[in-house]
Amino acid sequence: MPGRLLIVEPETTRRIALRARLAGTFPDPVLAADADEARALARAGAPDLAVLGAGLAGAEIERLAATLRTLPGEAPAIVALRPAADGAGRRAALAAGLDDALPDLRDGALLLARLRSLLRDRGDGLAPEVRRSAEAAMGCAEAAAGFAPAPRIAHVAAEGVCARAQADALSAALGVPVPLTPAAALLTAQGPAPDAVLIGLPPHADAELELLPALRAQHVLRRAAIVVHGGDAGGRAVARALDLGAHDGMPGPFEVEELALRLRGRLAAKRRADQMRAALEAGLAAAVIDPLTGLHNRRYAVPQLARIAAAARQEDRPFAVMIADLDHFKQVNDRHGHAAGDAVLTEVAQRLRAGIGADALAARIGGEEFLLVVPDMQRHAAEAAARRLCAAVAERPFALPDGQGAVRVTISIGLAVGPDPMAAGHAEPEALLVQADRALYRAKARGRNCVRLGRPAA
Repeated sequence: MPGRLLIVEPETTRRIALRARLAGTFPDPVLAADADEARALARAGAPDLAVLGAGLAGAEIERLAATLRTLPGEAPAIVALRPAADGAGRRAALAAGLDDALPDLRDGALLLARLRSLLRDRGDGLAPEVRRSAEAAMGCAEAAAGFAPAPRIAHVAAEGVCARAQADALSAALGVPVPLTPAAALLTAQGPAPDAVLIGLPPHADAELELLPALRAQHVLRRAAIVVHGGDAGGRAVARALDLGAHDGMPGPFEVEELALRLRGRLAAKRRADQMRAALEAGLAAAVIDPLTGLHNRRYAVPQLARIAAAARQEDRPFAVMIADLDHFKQVNDRHGHAAGDAVLTEVAQRLRAGIGADALAARIGGEEFLLVVPDMQRHAAEAAARRLCAAVAERPFALPDGQGAVRVTISIGLAVGPDPMAAGHAEPEALLVQADRALYRAKARGRNCVRLGRPAA
C-alpha cells in the first residue's frame, strides 16, 4: 500500500505536473498551494512523505519542514525540489536536515525512485509504537559527536586520477579516510564492515549497478549505508541504483560539499538505526534473562523445555530435568543482608552453569530456585551429574561483599528423566516439572544437600 504523500507547490502548473508525475505510485496525493495550507492538511492527517516544490523559497522550506517534524507520531520523510542549477539551495536543504534535495527535472524517474527508497527505509520496518519504545530506551536519538567512533567509508570507483582526487576531497571534507576500494575486495573482506559504501557511477553504469544487489546480499554489508554519485545528468542511473537498494544518490557531476552532506546524513541515520537495534536487542534479552544471575528466566525456560522434550521424543533420546533449590537460604539474607544473598545467588548460578555444559539449559525460575535441563542424558548419568552439582556448591564457601567473610551453602536437587512414558505433547514438560518438584521436596525432607529422583505418575 503506498504511503500518504503531501505535495506542496505554490505554482498551479507545477503542482499539477508533480501530481501527474507521481500518480502511478501515489494515486491520491494531498495537494497544498502554500505552507499554511500544508500545515493544516498535515495536522488533519499526518503524511508519510512530503515533496516541497521548487516554487517554495529556501527559508519557507526549512520552516515548513520544522513544523512537519513536530507532528504526532513518526515524522514524514521530506524531499525538497530545487532548480536544476541551484546547487547551493540543495546543499542548504540537506544541511537543514531534509531527507533529500533533488534537482527539479522534467523526468520524474529520479524523484519516484527516491520516494520509493524513503518509503522502503521508513522506520526500518518497525511499528511506530515499537520504534517509540526503542527510542525511549535509548534515552537519546544519537550519541554525542565527541563519543561516536569515526565512520569507516569505502569508495568504489574505477581507478584513475579523477577517482583518487574525489576520494581525497571527500576525506578532507569529512575528516576521515575515504580509501578507494576495489569491488572484489569489498565483497570478500573479512575485517570490520564499512559503515558506508560510496559508489561512483560512470555514464554507462551497468557493472556498478550490478554490484548493488551483490552488496546488499552480503551479510556483513547488510547494514552499511550505500550512496551513489555520478551517472548521467538526467539522474536515470541514480534512479536505477535507488531501486536496486542504494540508500541515497547524487546525480550529475561530482560536488564534494553536497556529497559530504549526503554521507553525513546517511551515517547519522545508520547510527540511529544501530542504536535502536541495540536497544531492541537489549530489551529482548531483558525479557528472557534474569538480571541478577545472567541465566535465562522462567519465561524463556518453560518453552525451551517443551522444545527439548519434543526433539528428544522425536529422536528417541533421553534428557534430564533438574530443579535445584538453595538450602536455608533465608538465613543468609537474615544474617548477612540481601546484598550478601544476591552475591551467593550469582555465584551459585555460575557454578551450576559451569557444571552442566554449554548445550544444557540453565535458568533461575524463582527466588533461590533453578531449572537445569540437559539433553541426551540417561538416568544414571543424570544422577551422577546432579550429585556433582551439589558438591560444586557445597565444597567451597561463598565470599560475601563488604568484607563480611564467607558462608557455606548447599543445594537440594529434584531430578526427572524424560521422555515421560505417561505423558506426551504439551503435557510432558509440565509432568516432568511436577516430578522434579516432588523429588525436590523429598530431598528437602531427607536432610537436604542431596539428590532425589522423581518417578512418572502411575
